[in-house]
Amino acid sequence: MNVDALPITRAEVRAPTEVPRLRALLLSFEFGERVSGGLGRVINGVTEELRHEVDLDVFLVYFDALRLGFSAKLYRCDGRHRAKLVRTFTRGSAFRNCVDLLRRERYSLLHVFAVHSSLGELLTLLQRELPNLKIVYSVHSLVKFEQGVRLNPRSFLVCERRLLGLASVVHVLNRTTLSCFQQAYPELAANKPTFIIPNGLQTTDLGARDAAFDAELEKRLSPDKYTVVCLSRWAHGKGLEHFVEAAELLLTSGHDLQFVLAGRKFLSWEKAWYSYLLKIQRLSRRVGERLVVLGWLDSSQRNTLFARADCCVMPSELEYYPYSVLEPAAAGLPLVCSDLACVRELLSPNEECLYFRPRDSRGLAMRVSQLAREPELGRQMAARAQRKVALSADWKILARRYQAMYREAVGAPIYAGGEAP
Repeated sequence: MNVDALPITRAEVRAPTEVPRLRALLLSFEFGERVSGGLGRVINGVTEELRHEVDLDVFLVYFDALRLGFSAKLYRCDGRHRAKLVRTFTRGSAFRNCVDLLRRERYSLLHVFAVHSSLGELLTLLQRELPNLKIVYSVHSLVKFEQGVRLNPRSFLVCERRLLGLASVVHVLNRTTLSCFQQAYPELAANKPTFIIPNGLQTTDLGARDAAFDAELEKRLSPDKYTVVCLSRWAHGKGLEHFVEAAELLLTSGHDLQFVLAGRKFLSWEKAWYSYLLKIQRLSRRVGERLVVLGWLDSSQRNTLFARADCCVMPSELEYYPYSVLEPAAAGLPLVCSDLACVRELLSPNEECLYFRPRDSRGLAMRVSQLAREPELGRQMAARAQRKVALSADWKILARRYQAMYREAVGAPIYAGGEAP
């Protein structure tokens, strides 16, 4: 069954009907302070609200340098606990421990948020020992669809196929992601119950600032120059070379601007990630001091940078429901984005955002120049985008849709129209 996520109205937030509470185990490689991308923001946001309706445990899998292997931590998220550490698993296989936990605790379902080559062991154990377990899989990316753009290991593709096959319910983020799923796996998409639920924002996460980081920015950025920022993981398909090339075009043509490129990390799961990192660093050095390069930012540093920015660029070649659009929109920054279907589902062209063709550095430069010349246009678009995102990305509303999806997965009573009250 497909549950559309938009439009959302405030009428959806009302007192829940008395129904038996579900228990779900959420398996993720990101949670709490361990955030390395949008997925960590998702699981932090959804657990904060969903825990009031569903008893949640989070099984956080992480690479343990002391063991040179995977360990895990179990966190409790329910009406009394936001993220209480219950147990740490540092002996034996993390995934063997996960299956033993599922059997012992008799969870209503397992919710998996990402594919990884290490999940092969878990899937084999689940097939052999818990064949009737209900599984929800959230599609935040599709390895098969991304071939030729992102350099995912082949083992990720194998894991994705197996996980989608085992899933009782598939969760996608929007109609764009649903279309990608249908193109990549037409038979599975035709037969799997599918829910459309977008990503949300934690409003409490948008206010924190970092005074020490702001002092560092003050040393590197001029307060009287128009500031263009881009926040993204450094990975193939993110289009960062086009951001850097656009900055070079604008500066060499006499525009008095400054640029910030943030999000660099020195480790990633993609193949040949280091070659892309070196490429962007080489291009950045060519631009000079008017392009400030920063590492990965936490939420308070991100907010601090947004406060000094005049506009934000999202140059990616492929996205599904990008926080690199949601977060600057929520902060009230004018946006220049690659013309991707997923972003058009969020923001209307020339009303809430300016678009350029993916991979078109010159087109990107023209859009940035337009915003720098017409600041009032930017302010108006940013205000409209901010209002729209505030409604569509409300975790309080979206958590009820997760609850409805869980009830569909386990065959429990579900509310009329697939929506929880």
